[in-house]
Amino acid sequence: MKIRIIFIFLCFIIFIPNAHSQKKINYKANWSETRPSQPDEIIMVEKVEFEHEGMKMYCDSAIFNEKENSFRAFGNIHIVQKDTLHVWGDELYYEGVSKIAEMFGEKVVMKDNNITMNTTYLILERVPNTVSYTRWADIYDEKSTLRSRSATYFMSTKDIQFVNKVEIHSDKTQVFSDTMVYNTKTDIATFFGPTHILTKDSTFIYTELGWFNTKTEESMSYQQSQMINKERLLQADTLFYNSTTKIGEGLRNVYFEDTLQNVILVGERAYINNKDTLSYTFLTDRALLRQIDKGDTLYLHADTLWINHDTAMNIKDVYAYNSAKFFRNDIQGAADKMVFQFVDSLLTMTGRPIMWSDENQISADTIIMNIGKKYIYSIDLFPKAFVIQDADTLSENRYNQIYGKRMKGFFDKNKLYLVEVYGNAQSIYYIWEEKKDQKPELIGINIGSGSEMKIYVEKNKIKTITTITNPVFFTDDEDKVTQEEKVMKGFEWRIKERPMKPEDIFIKR
Repeated sequence: MKIRIIFIFLCFIIFIPNAHSQKKINYKANWSETRPSQPDEIIMVEKVEFEHEGMKMYCDSAIFNEKENSFRAFGNIHIVQKDTLHVWGDELYYEGVSKIAEMFGEKVVMKDNNITMNTTYLILERVPNTVSYTRWADIYDEKSTLRSRSATYFMSTKDIQFVNKVEIHSDKTQVFSDTMVYNTKTDIATFFGPTHILTKDSTFIYTELGWFNTKTEESMSYQQSQMINKERLLQADTLFYNSTTKIGEGLRNVYFEDTLQNVILVGERAYINNKDTLSYTFLTDRALLRQIDKGDTLYLHADTLWINHDTAMNIKDVYAYNSAKFFRNDIQGAADKMVFQFVDSLLTMTGRPIMWSDENQISADTIIMNIGKKYIYSIDLFPKAFVIQDADTLSENRYNQIYGKRMKGFFDKNKLYLVEVYGNAQSIYYIWEEKKDQKPELIGINIGSGSEMKIYVEKNKIKTITTITNPVFFTDDEDKVTQEEKVMKGFEWRIKERPMKPEDIFIKR
């Protein structure tokens, strides 16, 4: 048993020097010498070459410490590893035991496949297979330039991990970040901290978690995502943008703001096209537009909002599709489709359109409203134009009604004061006698018709009716008028559809 232990021990002793000798650095030079004062050091000059476990190093001169298995090299240094990694510099220190090389110089250059790194100091660690630097460096590939104070290049995965003040510069984009990983194979930079992206079309993107492809100019943000283009701000939980195609997409908690036109858009999904000739924003999933004014705010909702922009990126018009509704304190409306033209301040409504202004319910097959930021100026109704008022809030059977093929309504400080009716004009209104300190008393019902009419409204009630052509009118007691005569053909009281507050615009019709 003892003999066996001694034999194993002797084998172990013999094996260690052999293993150690395999790690020795091989060298050659045109001239070398050893000095008595430093017996472990060999001074080498002219065409000096080192080889260590597959890595070759060339220089003008060197001092090799055979005992420590390390050397310091000087002048025209060139390191080659696996024919893919090349490093050039002025001064090199290499340890054979740790397999760490430190390169110094006014310009230290590293090349690996398609990337080039320029710096003044780098560390090559062969065991984890990394190259790192702690001084400023520029890294180049086919499409872009990366610059940072410190980073580590993992040669196995082709990842570069930046931890301090990193910049990416390409023909169309600039990126500034604190913490980033860049893969030289995929050309994708992944961000893990505050990052600013500036594109050639003046689009600014901010993120704290995301990625950017230097080849395709695509970026994706997953945290604190923001995109600013001139006076437009876009925020979303997830934000995608391609600065080449100028197409982007936002997902979840989308917030869009145009500070120039005081417009805010929100939704759960947005599609952005920033092309100068055809720029638009497409918004779905609880899509909402708010046009803000000091006095009031317009709220517009639909299943889909399509916003076109002009060449200056201002909102040109808004298309609201499917179950569109809007609310403002002084006016409300609903339709299957709405088109809001910002330049002309025109709102066109089709598909069972209806609107309410004070006590007036207004409907037609098509409604065109001239609506400014503060005041409604006029409305056009055609065909089958209808204006209905609740003539008696205590009764469900008394309604003032105006009907015609076409109408035009005029407003004064958002109060309807005149309605012009063209073609088959008809009217029904209840006549009340005002008494001081008493409830108004119903006198009768006025029913009239003609080719054209002008209806004057005062304090939200019909005051007078003027018939231009072929007038036919009669006034009678209410009990002498049949129920059929009290209601015009096509009459429909749709008060349940009226949004009474901004949240009501999300209720389907």
